[in-house]
Amino acid sequence: MKVVALGGAGHIGACGVRELVKRAPDIEVVIADKNVEAASKLAGEVGGKTSVRSVDASEHKNLVDVMKDADIVLNTVGPFHVFGEKVVKAAIEAKINLVDICDDWDATQSCLNLDDAAKQAGVAIIIGLGASPGIMNVMARYGANKMDRVDEIHTAWAQTGVDPTEGPAIVDHYFHAITGKVLTYRDSKWVEIEANSEPEIVEFVPPIGRFEVCHVGHPEPITIPRYIKGVKTVCNKGGIWPDMFAETARYLARAGFTSLKEVTIGGISMSARSILTSLVLKIPELAAPEELEAIISEVGQYGDFGLTGLALRTEVKGERQGKPIRYVYGCGAAADLITMLPAALGVLMFTRGQIKRTGVFAPESIVDPKIFLQELTRDIPVWETEETVMSS
Repeated sequence: MKVVALGGAGHIGACGVRELVKRAPDIEVVIADKNVEAASKLAGEVGGKTSVRSVDASEHKNLVDVMKDADIVLNTVGPFHVFGEKVVKAAIEAKINLVDICDDWDATQSCLNLDDAAKQAGVAIIIGLGASPGIMNVMARYGANKMDRVDEIHTAWAQTGVDPTEGPAIVDHYFHAITGKVLTYRDSKWVEIEANSEPEIVEFVPPIGRFEVCHVGHPEPITIPRYIKGVKTVCNKGGIWPDMFAETARYLARAGFTSLKEVTIGGISMSARSILTSLVLKIPELAAPEELEAIISEVGQYGDFGLTGLALRTEVKGERQGKPIRYVYGCGAAADLITMLPAALGVLMFTRGQIKRTGVFAPESIVDPKIFLQELTRDIPVWETEETVMSS
């Protein structure tokens, strides 16, 4: 079995490579990345049956050539609103199965539209098998399977905004999620709403606890209503800490600084978002000492989790045996692990013959939730609460 880890030398992708080599040392893993030096360093670190290929994800022929000899592709090249559909199309042309962690709602729509093409090619494409989406979708399916009727599914995430290892794709994704109008699912139909709207406080796993989140552009409201029949409401809300980062990002989004519109500065044209993303990554160098101290103080309340953590929450409401019931699922871990372990488990499901259908799938439509959660919880505990509302 040969797996091409596309973008495998990046911070997030490297975690996926480590998990695959650790869990299945006999699998051949090709670390395909534009940064060959980083890929070679990672290959030397993890050992196993790893090798390195140079790839430019913006070049279609190059992508197809790198994929051709593989059995499955693990794709972590982001941002997905730029690369998601491109990589899926290349996998379909190469007739190779694929797992990715696509977390952009518009890219998810585009990839779902490739379902017929994937079926004709005889391949399975699982998109969004990360944390959010990914774990949260599977938790939604797990709760829904316990019900006779599903009415509402609310998903939420809270994430660090100061991870020292994060790269431009993660920052770009967050700006993409909070910009303009996004889709949610309400009263059994998809509707456009303003990003960053309808803030609410939800309860996450410790050490986060109560945390404010707002509507963001994410895949969960796009995919869950397609596969969990009868549900009337599906939403996704998210937020980052420290508070000053979240507040500043909301203002900048309203002011147009997260736009993809190109501007010319000093004779160089680039999108407003690219400029802002570059500046955000320079905050440690640009911020005044007292501001850095304030940031460190707020992040420190969460301990080590404050620097690298990501917390997830899925709430499923419905009816069982004639009584209203609610399930709430939650978990949290370092952002790279909680994002890449699900994708690695998805790859291993292919190697075990547990994925047999063809087409383009979201996690809740093809991943067995019992098998998946049993594997996941060996490394990342998931808590579940159940509340049955008795009629008076």
